[in-house]
Formats: sequence, C-alpha cells, structure tokens
Amino acid sequence: MGSPVFPARPQHGPPRLCRLCLRPLEIDADEICDKPQCQTRHKIEVTAEIARKRERKKAAWRAISHRRTRGVLREAAREIGVSELGHIAHGLAPYIDVPLVPLPDARRAAFETHLRAIIGESFAKADGVTHHPEPPEDDPDFTLRLKQEKPEPAVLDTACIACQGDCCLMGGGRHAFLTAESITCQRWKDPDWTEDGLLQTYLSHIPPTSISGGCVYHGPQGCSLDRPLRANICNSFQCPSRRDLSEAVARRPGTGAVVAGLSQTHVNDRSAGAPYLRVVSMSPENKVTVHDGLTLPALRKGMPDD
Repeated sequence: MGSPVFPARPQHGPPRLCRLCLRPLEIDADEICDKPQCQTRHKIEVTAEIARKRERKKAAWRAISHRRTRGVLREAAREIGVSELGHIAHGLAPYIDVPLVPLPDARRAAFETHLRAIIGESFAKADGVTHHPEPPEDDPDFTLRLKQEKPEPAVLDTACIACQGDCCLMGGGRHAFLTAESITCQRWKDPDWTEDGLLQTYLSHIPPTSISGGCVYHGPQGCSLDRPLRANICNSFQCPSRRDLSEAVARRPGTGAVVAGLSQTHVNDRSAGAPYLRVVSMSPENKVTVHDGLTLPALRKGMPDD
C-alpha cells in the first residue's frame, strides 16, 4: 500500500510581489523578479548604496580626523606666531611614511634614457623640417594646458610636503609622466629649445633628495619641476586635500597655511602619540617648518562599523 498523498497546503496571505514592478514572484525568489529591467535597476541601486556607504565612511573618517588633529594644528600655528587657528589656512592631507633619499644612480640613468628617447622622438617628428612647429592655437587641449600652467600660490605645496607625495608615487615608475607630446609642447612655446637644452633643463630640476620610489621631482618642498615643464596630468590633477587647501587659502589669503598629514589607518591606533602624523606649516613668506615635536592625542572614538 503506497504512502498517502496530501493536497498542497493553500498559500495564506497576499502573494509576494517584485518590489520594483509588482509582478508576482516565484516561490524561491528574493524581492526582485527575473525581468532584465528589474535586475538592472536592482544592480544600480546596489551600486549606489555601496557608493553612499563609502561616502558616509569617508565623512566619518574626516570628522574624526579633524577632531583629532585640531589641537596639533592649533599648536603648529602658535609655533609660527599665529595665535588662533582661525587666522591661518589649514587642512588635512594623506601621510605616507617614505624617506627622502638621493636618487639612486640606476634610477637616474633610466630617467635620463627616457628623457633622451622622448626628446629625440619629438624632434624626429619634424621629418626634416628645420623650423620649430607652430603652436596649435586652435587646439582646445593646448589652450587648456596653457591655462593649467599658470603659477599657483606656493602655500598649496604645504599639503604636498605634509603628504610626501601619495599621488606622486605613481610617477616613479612612469618617469614623471613625461612623453614626447610633453616635449613638443615646450617646443611650441619656445622655438629656441634644442635637444640638449631640454635635456639639461629637465635634469637640472631633479632635487638632491626625493621620495624613495616616487617621482624623481618630488623633493622636500614638493614638486621641484616648474609647472610649464610638467606633464599635463601633473597640472590638471589636483588631489582632494590640495583642492580643500586651495579653498581655505582663498578664504584666508596671505596667512600661510598649516597642514596635518595623516595616515588613513590612524583610526586603528587609539593611543596618544600614534606614529601616523606629519605637521607642516608655511609662513606668508613661504618659509616651511616641519613640526616634528607634535604628536597625535589619544583617539576616544574609532570609526563606525561598516
């Protein structure tokens, strides 16, 4: 005698519907049906929520970082004769603990080889033409480059000095991002450049010491290469810390600046004196001071949970 067959248990309550299109869901489905439109919208929502969560985490980190460094920024300002932090431009920057060292001979040789190659490539493109290439005045990219080459206040380099070149580390393996197009741009602007003149000019700007493994031009005072000589990306890109400091300088022009370079992971070490800080100031006369005697206070509250 076979096993008894029981009728299916009737479903109680309203049917489960797709949250997006209200279509009835399969029994084993989640809250989204299998329609391509709903799946796409769901992925967009998930991506947006991840971005919002990341921004909330960044905002929380910034709030904690500002709170933890306010005292040391105030003390640094006092050390250079500014009685109130509100009287001087100030901000935060990343901090990478990388030493300044003389450029190793092998790296210098590799960089010089790269320079010779791109300078030779630029001049070779003349294809026998003896006069210099005419500036492409109708080229919007060239016009934009000229605009981005304009001098910036030296005080903005306070952020780069405190940071020690987090973004410039990428320029180490890519020879300061210089290309044949960078060289051609110099020849557009100055018809008197020669191959050797360009080579010696770029080599002469290498500082005695630079960030180990980073761009050859990132020295103790930030980038040692004049803005007109840099690669496009080095003028067009501005990290968030430098942009924030630029806004602070605009609000307090002529005051100098003080910046706390702070490791992203400082929130993981609550102890006083945690080794994740580098405070740098620059006076209105562009005198740079590294405040080695300042340390982080204890962290009372850590990052919020993910």
